Amino acid sequence: MQVQTVSRGTGFRRSLVWLAVALLVTPMSVSLAQGGGQPSAAAEDEVMQGFPPPPDKQVSRGNGLRPPYMRWAFRHAREMSFTAGIRHASQPLALAGQPGTGLDGTTFAIAGNTIRLADYLRDTHTDGFIVLHQGKVVYERYLAGFDPHQPHIWASMTKSVTGLLAAMLVEEGKLDPQARLAQYVPELAGNPFGEATVQQNLDMEVPVGYPEALPPDLGLFGAVGIVPSKPDAPDTIYDFLKVVHATGGRDAGGEGGVWYYQNGSPEAVAWALRRITGKSWAQLVTERLWSRFADDDAYTQVDRQGTEMASGGMNSTLRDAARFAEAVRRAAAGDALGGISPAAVRIALQPAGNQARFARGNTMPGRDGYGYRNYWFQRNDGDGSIEASGRFGQKIYINPAKELTVVKFSASPDGAARATSAAGVRKRDDPARALESAEAMVAAALAIHRAVSR
Repeated sequence: MQVQTVSRGTGFRRSLVWLAVALLVTPMSVSLAQGGGQPSAAAEDEVMQGFPPPPDKQVSRGNGLRPPYMRWAFRHAREMSFTAGIRHASQPLALAGQPGTGLDGTTFAIAGNTIRLADYLRDTHTDGFIVLHQGKVVYERYLAGFDPHQPHIWASMTKSVTGLLAAMLVEEGKLDPQARLAQYVPELAGNPFGEATVQQNLDMEVPVGYPEALPPDLGLFGAVGIVPSKPDAPDTIYDFLKVVHATGGRDAGGEGGVWYYQNGSPEAVAWALRRITGKSWAQLVTERLWSRFADDDAYTQVDRQGTEMASGGMNSTLRDAARFAEAVRRAAAGDALGGISPAAVRIALQPAGNQARFARGNTMPGRDGYGYRNYWFQRNDGDGSIEASGRFGQKIYINPAKELTVVKFSASPDGAARATSAAGVRKRDDPARALESAEAMVAAALAIHRAVSR
């Protein structure tokens, strides 16, 4: 594996100080959402067009997370920051079936409204949407110029890949989930991630706080180079893990413990996986996952040291994301033919016992009764359904009982500020974003399931 690395000089940093201030000092609700909520199709179509594109239509690290630039950036992440490759299979998992042509008018109810499927996809800024039933493609759509062979960001759905890799090492006896993570990464001794157990990290149950100027999203983005970083901010993932502090009181969740969703825990777990195996995260994904079922190469964003962003750097085609989700579904049913160990999936998806903690720490509507384990959301709907979720509308939904697998790639604006500790978590009960919820995607998927099961 070859990783392109460079050192960011002080001159480069100084030239971007004004952008760093805009992105890392001002509230995130301003830095990511300025310019309005829903970008016009015309504005998006003009981005990065021409030789060269006009200055105001060029995507940069300063504007790539807000409309109208984000849609282009999410499809061209390897042109925005350094990346490492992930190799595909010589014999990919077959996806049979023909996408239905008469399902666009399928309707479902959400927040008291009846929604057409085609309108749902348009109104949630969908780039690609695919539904598999019993392993066969029954619905597949590409919107706003997105191409079937084009990679797209996974954002935090990447965490679910990291959680599955960890379960594989647990299965092999190489990783003790009840051990302090610092047992595997001594550099994190005394650090909240290192002092927590491996399983606490995997389940987002670490009482940790971040500096106010370096929230867990933008602080990491700056370390990887996705956005400009301030001169005194960490510019590697390993250094990003060291800026945190332990919290107590309400931040620690009291006697019931804490559930606090943030990027540090999966990055710390990935550090342990590298130490245990002597291999990079990208190598592990290639050997244990991608080379067993994927049709195209994937890639992941890395920092200047070549360290992969294990909490959000994955990029792949829509169909290969569906192959990953389908392989997980099959493994959950005891079928190893998809290339994933059923025993590892059983470890990753053991019933979570943290519903009360999750309810306190979850900010998104439509997830009542959920649990969380190994970076997978457990829906607790009686069907054994699980979800992977990523910012800006990336979603995977797997319903084992209904043999249903769904993937959604999107470019949905999201400028909400992320809390720097559990005490700062606030519910996001915004009725205007009901369509963006996991509940809406599940309702759409179940409507398709009903239509194809008649």
